[in-house]
Amino acid sequence: MAHNEAISPVEDAAVLGALFRQSPTGLLILDTELRILRSNFTSPFLHEAPPEQIIGRHFTDVYDLSAPGEVKAMVGGVLESGAPARGRLVGVRPKGAPGPEYLFSVSVSRLEDPQGRILGVLAEMLDVTEREKARVRLRVLGSVREHVGRTLDVVVTCEELVREVVPDWVRFLLSEVGESAVSGVVTVSLR
Repeated sequence: MAHNEAISPVEDAAVLGALFRQSPTGLLILDTELRILRSNFTSPFLHEAPPEQIIGRHFTDVYDLSAPGEVKAMVGGVLESGAPARGRLVGVRPKGAPGPEYLFSVSVSRLEDPQGRILGVLAEMLDVTEREKARVRLRVLGSVREHVGRTLDVVVTCEELVREVVPDWVRFLLSEVGESAVSGVVTVSLR
């Protein structure tokens, strides 16, 4: 096929089908009203409902988001301006589902037909939950290494430890304990 030759509708459909079956990232196509037209979530915790219960619904009716107003504004801004949004961190879980929130790096691009008519948006979602947990652990441990234990006074050292650990670690611990409590096993370890 020549470089400037258009692919046929059949080839186009085959490419789209392969993309949705084989992509390692979650893909979500939304129409101009931000209703789900197609999804491929490879993460089972985000795809508990069968497709027929998801397709046609507004994405905020299907997923609980950590900051729904911000996410709607981001997706709406991409739809309106055409400027893509890349790598935004968003906390997500299925609507009303118990258990932990998962963090996704979300990129959104506007979809247009060859004539420039706006069709909707494509959201690509990569699960970065474990990466972000590791980042929090490293930040806390680095802060402890830098700011704790500068004296031999046990009380001062404990106060320094609390000051450095508590603010960042609480979110991590709540996530770990919450996840464990749902599964029936509660253990807390400072890794």
